[in-house]
Amino acid sequence: QFLHSINTCIYQLSAAPTNAMTMMRGLSSILSPAADRARLVVVCGSTAKCALQSSSTATNFFHLPTSASTIRYNSNDANISNTAQRQSDHKHCVELVQNRDMEGYLCGLLMPSSSREAYFALRAFNVEIASIKDASKLIGGRSRPSPSSSGGGGPFDMDNELGESQGGDTTLPSRLRMQWWRDAIADVYDNKSNDAASPSSQDPIIRSLTSSRKFNPTLRSLTHAIETHGLTYRFLRRIMEAREEDLSITQYEKRRDVAQYGEDTVSNILYLSLETVGVRDDESDKVASDIGVGLGVLTALRSTAFRASQGECSIPLDLATKHDISMDTLYQAWDASINDGDKDSEQLEQAAAAKESLRGATMEMVEMASFHFHRARENQGKVPKEGRMCLLPAVCGLKYLDSLNECNYDVLHPVLVGGGDDAAAVALERRRKLSLMMMMGRTWLTGTF
Repeated sequence: QFLHSINTCIYQLSAAPTNAMTMMRGLSSILSPAADRARLVVVCGSTAKCALQSSSTATNFFHLPTSASTIRYNSNDANISNTAQRQSDHKHCVELVQNRDMEGYLCGLLMPSSSREAYFALRAFNVEIASIKDASKLIGGRSRPSPSSSGGGGPFDMDNELGESQGGDTTLPSRLRMQWWRDAIADVYDNKSNDAASPSSQDPIIRSLTSSRKFNPTLRSLTHAIETHGLTYRFLRRIMEAREEDLSITQYEKRRDVAQYGEDTVSNILYLSLETVGVRDDESDKVASDIGVGLGVLTALRSTAFRASQGECSIPLDLATKHDISMDTLYQAWDASINDGDKDSEQLEQAAAAKESLRGATMEMVEMASFHFHRARENQGKVPKEGRMCLLPAVCGLKYLDSLNECNYDVLHPVLVGGGDDAAAVALERRRKLSLMMMMGRTWLTGTF
């Protein structure tokens, strides 16, 4: 009955997409047992996400055609030059990285031309899955607290139509999107996409969803990179597994959990980048591992303001407890950074205490990141010359450390979070960007960071 309801929901897409979306949400809300929720994600797999595609807020999330007539493979596509298609896909990946990951884009411009296409495919893939957690609020209607509404039921009390109060799973839409990517990439390695004898391929819904992968330019470009450079599957799998586990995490327990997340995400991207230039050795991977952990820790710091706006805390629990940091502390420090005036003496005193607590935790995380960057610098000579450009992201991390030092480790300083319009803030931001470009140019010329 469960699968029949799902199929009915999917088949209603063309005639009544609104009804299909309502049915899908209803099915999600009644699946309180974890086993049933797992069936929706795993057994039905990508089938269920067609219902999400019918929502106007999810138009561009899966790059699927919006009508039944266009989802069928068009025979005219066979006449398109493979080279032209590759160029179009590459352009899409470059533009996506440029808009969503500027530092990764700058590093990609300095990559060897023979591996640049694969590099941008990897970076675009990373952008796609990294944005799944944040995009889930558009699909699921997840409510988030703000600095002006931090009281009441607590910073992590989130409720929506798919919320826990109704027995649903708030991360369900995100897990469906992640499952689509997991299935798609697994099929690239298993060569199942064109297996007409497969039982699942005989199902018209599954067949349509499988064929929809042809319409995703990021996946097409990544597939070409995998086939051309023989990229290791376990690195891609670790990235997706770590991202999926992070969907339900609002605050990590320990500092080593933050470091492990950096290893599972950033380090694995660096491993794959090294493979695009033909570097596959343990010494290079050790350097990439240290850089990835350092960047992962700094990414947590850089996202402090954004995560606070989402009702999450990027400071791990052990440090937050040590320095007496709560969500109210983050909101007070954030508000003090944005609105420094019009406060009485008591508010100023509370804001100063909040910023000092946050500064203490920031300095400990900076110390951990600096250790890994220092060790990577000591061992970078062991990386073959052709693999040095793959380590350019370390320059961005080192520059952020310098910027933190200039801002007295105020992680919510307007310059660091992209705000501030006074002359001093603008001048500091310009110096930061110019210094970053100079450091990257020096690394490109010398091969050392």
